[in-house]
Formats: sequence, C-alpha cells, structure tokens
Amino acid sequence: LKYAPERHFTDKEGKNQMYDEMWTANWWWDTQKKLPMGSTVAPLILSSDKTQLSQFRGDKSAWPVYLTIGNIEKSTRRKPTAHATVLIGYLPVAKLDNFTDETRSVQGYRLFHYCMHRLLSPIIAAGKEGVDVTCADGFIRRVFPILAAYVADFPEQCLVACCKESYCPKCRVKPNERGELVQSLMREQPRTKVILEHKESGRRVAAFHEEGIRPVFNPFWADLPHTDIFTCFTPDILHQLHKGVFKDHLVNWCLQIAGADEIDSRFRSMPGYPGLRHFKNGISFVSQWTGREHKEMQRIFAGLLIGAVQPAVLRTAVAVIDFIYYSQLQVHTSRTLEGLQKALETFHENKDVFIREGIREHFNIPKIHAMVHYFEAIKSRGSPDGFNTESPERLHIDYAKEAYRASNKKEYVHQMTVWLGRQEAVARFRAYLDFIAARDLISDGATHLNSNADDDGDDEESVTDEPVHSNPSSPLTPSISVKPAFPRTTINALNTQFKAASFIPTLTTYIRRRIPPPALPLLPNSADRFDVYKRISIVRPSNPATGFPKSVDRLRATPHVPAKGRSKAVPAHFDTVLVRVGDANENQHTKGTYLEGLRVAQLRAIFALPEHLRHSRLPNQLAYIEWFTTFRAPHADSGLFPLTRASRNNGPITEIIPLDSIVSSCHLIPRFGTKYHPAKWDSDTVLEECKSFFLNKYLYIQTFFELEQQLHV
Repeated sequence: LKYAPERHFTDKEGKNQMYDEMWTANWWWDTQKKLPMGSTVAPLILSSDKTQLSQFRGDKSAWPVYLTIGNIEKSTRRKPTAHATVLIGYLPVAKLDNFTDETRSVQGYRLFHYCMHRLLSPIIAAGKEGVDVTCADGFIRRVFPILAAYVADFPEQCLVACCKESYCPKCRVKPNERGELVQSLMREQPRTKVILEHKESGRRVAAFHEEGIRPVFNPFWADLPHTDIFTCFTPDILHQLHKGVFKDHLVNWCLQIAGADEIDSRFRSMPGYPGLRHFKNGISFVSQWTGREHKEMQRIFAGLLIGAVQPAVLRTAVAVIDFIYYSQLQVHTSRTLEGLQKALETFHENKDVFIREGIREHFNIPKIHAMVHYFEAIKSRGSPDGFNTESPERLHIDYAKEAYRASNKKEYVHQMTVWLGRQEAVARFRAYLDFIAARDLISDGATHLNSNADDDGDDEESVTDEPVHSNPSSPLTPSISVKPAFPRTTINALNTQFKAASFIPTLTTYIRRRIPPPALPLLPNSADRFDVYKRISIVRPSNPATGFPKSVDRLRATPHVPAKGRSKAVPAHFDTVLVRVGDANENQHTKGTYLEGLRVAQLRAIFALPEHLRHSRLPNQLAYIEWFTTFRAPHADSGLFPLTRASRNNGPITEIIPLDSIVSSCHLIPRFGTKYHPAKWDSDTVLEECKSFFLNKYLYIQTFFELEQQLHV
C-alpha cells in the first residue's frame, strides 16, 4: 500500500517524468494540497457495467458496482484472486414499463443516480472530515476516501455525467466538432450543478441544451467532496480503441478502399511466427470478434497495408496503431506522452483522405473524440492499464454469473447476495488459516535457527536463499537442448533438407578466419556428420514499462516433415533473427537506435562441431545463416525498415556465427506490392519466395517501445 504521492523521473534533471501508478500522477498531488497536513488520501476507483446472466434464453441481467482503491498496486487490483476489488452492490435493472417512451430514458437516469447516491452516501462525511484508520503497517492515519476514477464504457460515462450520448461526457465540445482536434473547455462539476439547479427552478438555461445535459436534478456526485466527476472518467482502451477506432472504423474504411479480397489475401500469406495468430481465411469471414482478435490484427495490419492503399490512408492507419500501442504502455514518461500526442496529430492531419475517397462524410464519432483526452487523463490518474474495463468484465464471472448459477433463478438477486456473503466468509477464514500456518512456520524456523546457533561446525560453505539476479544489460545467453534432434546429419541432408547449400565452404571460411595461418586446423569435408538441433532458446527479461513478462524466445530451424500415415505434413520453419554484427558495419539509419549494430538473418541450421573439428578458438555450437541486406532508411509513410535478401553471384550470402551473436527473433512482413490478389504465396513459402520485406515493429508492445523510443530521443 502507498499512503502518499510520489514523483519519479528517468533523468537527473527531472525533465522526463514517469506516470505509472495513481500515486505517481498529478491528481493525488493536487488533492493532497486541499487536505489538512498529515492527511492520507484513499482514492476510490468505481466501476459498473451491466451484464447478461441467463444464457440462450431469458433476459436476466445484473448491474454490479465494484470498488477498489488507488493505494493498491494496479497489478494486484487486476487479480481477481487477490480480492483487491470488492462488490458493493447491484443496481436495479428495471424495464420501467409504467413510464411513457418520452420519459422512460430520463427516469432511468434518475433511478441510477438515486441508487448510486444510496451506495456512496457514507463517503460524503468521511471525505469531508476523514476517518481514523489502522493501516496495514500498524500506524493510525487520518484517511479521506475520495472518488478519483470511474471505469465505464461510453454509454455509462454519459449516464454518470448526466449528458446525452451525442455529447462528450468530459468536455463541452459541440457534437459537430468531435471529429476535429480541438481543445474544448472541460465540464466543471460546480457549474453543472448550478445549471441543473436553475433548470429545476424553471429558469431558461441556454447551457442546459447547448451542453446536452439530462434533467437529473440530484446526481449522486453532487455532494461528494473534492471530486470532479468529469475528470474521473478514465481511458477505455478495449471499447474505445481496440473495438471502436480500430476494428469498427479504421479496418472497415481500409477494406472499402483496398477491397476485402486484397486484404484477405495479404492476411493469408503472412509469414508465421510463434504466438502470432494466422488468419488463414482472412478477416472477412471471422464470425465473432474479441479484444484478442483486434490485438492480433494490429500486430501486422500496418505492414500489410503498404502498397494496398494511398499513402495518406497508410499514414492514418499507422498513426492509429501507434496511438493504441502508446496507450497500452504500463509506465508512461513525458517522452512517451509526446509520442502519443504526435500520433494523434498525425491521424487528424491525414484522416480527410477518407472523405475525399467517399468513405466518410464526417468524423463526429465519440470514440475518435475520446482520444483527445488520453494525454491529460494519463498525467492526471496514471497509466490506463490500471483502469481497463476488461477487469470489471472478468469480475462478472465471480460476482454475478457464478452467483446466478448458484440460485434457483427466482428472486435471484437476494440469493446471489446471500451466496456471495457466504463465499466471502469462507475466503476470509481461509486467509486467516493461511496466516496462522505461515506464522507457525516462521516460528518453527526461528526455533530451529536458535537451536543451531551455538554449533561450532568446521564447514566453511554457506547457503543463502537470496535469488541470484543476472545483469539485464549483459548479453542474453542462448541455449540448446542436451540431445540433438537430428544426430549425425550428413552434408547432403544439410544441403537439401535445411537448404544450407554452401555449408562446407562457409564453415571452412569461418574456421580459417578464427584460426589464421600459420596454424593448420582440420577442415570439414563431405564425409563429416554433424549433430543438428531444432531450436535456440533465449531468456528475455521482463520490462515493467510495457508489461512484457519474462519469457523464452525460441528460434527455430526445422526442415519440412512429409505426411506419414495419419500424421499431417509439417512445414519447414526457418526463423528470421537479429544478429549482432558490431561497429564494423555501422549503419547511419539505425545509429542511436535499438537496431544499432544489428542485422537480420535467416536461420538455416543449428549444429555442433564433431570432435575432430573442435578447437579452443572455436565455439562448439554454431549457426548457419543467410543474410538480409542492412537496414535502409525507414519507409516514409509506415516508418518500417525495409530490407531484402542479400545475394552474391545469384546466390544468398551465408555465414557461420556463434550462437551468442544472436540477439532475438524478429518478424518480417512481405512487400506485397500494389495488387496482390489472387495470392502468389502462402504463409509457409512466402519467406522463401518473396525477396523484399519490412521489419515488423508492431510484433509486441516491447518491440514497438524499443524502436520508437530511441528513434525519437
């Protein structure tokens, strides 16, 4: 738990501020100044979302309201098993049949605010005067619970803000100006309260209609202290960006311009990569879309658009994907926020191409306008991953759907609350038993240590339980399996199955370079046999800024396996990798970036030298690769680095390298040209048959972060 705000910077000068947890953002600092000295803020984070309970039949629904606090780390808040987010109530899901069609919507708004007022009324006095609380560290603090964030989708944001859905719930922008990059005045809670009071008294208030306010005269947030409900709305990456701006709008616009067949052919021909979804039927035939499919499309969408659409369309698409990737960073800095804002500006500078092409008439779309508020929202409340609407949707399983299934489906809300109360009691008792067991274990361990304290053993060895951490800046060490997958492979098999046609001359060149004259090392010949391995494994460290977990990067070099019996044929996998080439091959286009000193190659064979060829100057395990050309200047409209296969005398340029020269895997997107349909290649052969590619920086948020940040520093 954190009890006070903090400011973090990445530089000693304090110019590049970090925005991560809520206590590193500006809202907590601003609120702290309004409270008495020594006060502790408990930022309340509310979320509500209506969910369907019955399946296949019936219309049973629930409307849970969840509560958590910003003092808890967001990684803990996201874990349902941590119970850091609690259910505080169910809102009624009423049809309101007794009202007319003209009044039913307004009465629904008023009912919502009445119920929320009943739920939150205890925090009004507590937020004004504070409450003495014994905290987890044993200290008693004067805590002020203050509503800081409200996690909801766009319709529910409008419901909370008491405004019509054709207006922005955060600012006073006109409905016909939402498609432009304009800085409008923000809605203000005191001002809105006055407008509602005047409207209730019967006065004519022009602002009431100009700002699209609903006649909800007693909003639940009216009396909440130190709260501005309009700044509490946090970015909704799932509905606003993944599903909204990207899938519902950008993808559909590009499909209309390039043609569904053209885009589908490019998706079908995309080279495979471990963990990357292959849309084998394209995207036109996907029947059900989820956030996962949207994210998978974003990983390759910008690269496959090159040549299929006009440059302005491509720049618009790249700007949208850049914005989405920046918004997903789990630790923001002043520089990443500049990149986020630059992507938004680029989108608005180029989006009019869709009007010129007859695809759109305007851009007055709520989800596009919502992008304007991301910059300030992150600076105010912290990175958006702490307020994602995916978390409440996951909680529906535990707090709504499972509870409903435990009922007899009649008067189910009461039964659900009783069942949940019992579940929470069991969870608390289980936590108590775990605490007692852990305390006894610690007590037994201390007794054991004390009993051995007087031993005078002669053993000089000591054992520590502290983990050994490797230096993240040190080169990552590749590893291979103990046993080779293809033992004693012949030169002929290497030439044909692994397509290592120049294996012997390339290995000879490598040995002579490492063991120069006058030494006379043994050289390979056609009778030698080599142990060949399937893959290289490289452990990649985690990156808190991108949420990239510690993972194993597996680089494959496996030949085609023909069908046999009932087993299907397995295509060959010769992955592309980034290889460290050092300063001798300095490239001005990548100088100062993550790619400095790196070059792309394709793995053909991972092998070990036989006993008679081993030497103290030679590594035992080596890799046979085919080079691609060095990186050229980034593509003007996509920002991706182009490259082609390096060749000499109409053949590939090959080399033998030690395994520790390989940094990581990488993904290449073929240069499809302007018209690719009908497809000339499939995903299994495109890497061999195509000659021109782009390095895919959108493969992971991690790769995007590494390339983008250093390109713009």
